[in-house]
Amino acid sequence: MRLKVDTSPEKVRQIEEGQFTTVDILLIIWTTVKKLKDKASIILWSSFILLLFWGFHGNMSILTSLFGGGWTQKITFNLPWGKQLVSFIVGFLLVVVIPCFIIKFRFKSRIGDFGLGLPKRDQRRKARVAFFTLLGITSIFVFIASFDKGMQQEYPLFAQRVDGDVIWTITRWWEFIIYEILYLLFFITIEFAFRGYLLFGLNSIRTVHESENKKQISIQRFGIYSILIQMLAYTTWHYGKPVPEMIGTVIWGVGVAAIALRIGSIWPIIIPHWLYNVLLDALLWKNLNKKILSLFG
Repeated sequence: MRLKVDTSPEKVRQIEEGQFTTVDILLIIWTTVKKLKDKASIILWSSFILLLFWGFHGNMSILTSLFGGGWTQKITFNLPWGKQLVSFIVGFLLVVVIPCFIIKFRFKSRIGDFGLGLPKRDQRRKARVAFFTLLGITSIFVFIASFDKGMQQEYPLFAQRVDGDVIWTITRWWEFIIYEILYLLFFITIEFAFRGYLLFGLNSIRTVHESENKKQISIQRFGIYSILIQMLAYTTWHYGKPVPEMIGTVIWGVGVAAIALRIGSIWPIIIPHWLYNVLLDALLWKNLNKKILSLFG
């Protein structure tokens, strides 16, 4: 049986006067949700749901409630930073692989059109300039931020802390290098989720309007506002992070989104994002920030 909302003038009048039933409310919700199945809706729905399963800051809380506490340690054979490793892999599968299937088989589009392709030949110079500019500027701010107590309590992620005191950390350079290489998965995931799937996906949506001379014209539905839409999810994901990082989130998120749309690729953004975080980990892991500062006085 097909459910329909009664939109007759009499029913509209009753609803405006507060005369409606629970069934009316449920039908209104159901018919509204049924309309949310176009490309924009699919992108937004899937982003919300997949990010929800990845969890706040990638903590996989829903998966932990399903599999029980300590499940990440079991499947990583009690690797001390096993939870981070599993989070990187789960995030990549949820927020990169699944959206790529949606892009390929639901939208029938090229994955490269969502930022995962290399910059086109005429954009490569801009991409190189963007890469070195982003890496240079962020490295300076990362060095300054490394002296913030909040950042020191948060990073490196592989360090285990109790009441703010480090009780375990990586001690060998080879293990540090392996961890940081795997850490790249996280930045592919985070950048594709927000600057790839959301940004390029919403920015590409067009609607057809009829002009005054009866000609049909295609215009962007969201256009540049897709930058702000992806920022809603990006800033929410960073709630609770140290203050320098939350401030940087807004600046970085808007800036790199503009760059990505211009050059048509997120790779010149992913790599510096990863590298300046590797720098942050190295500075804090071996107290290199303080050693470098001591050289100047």
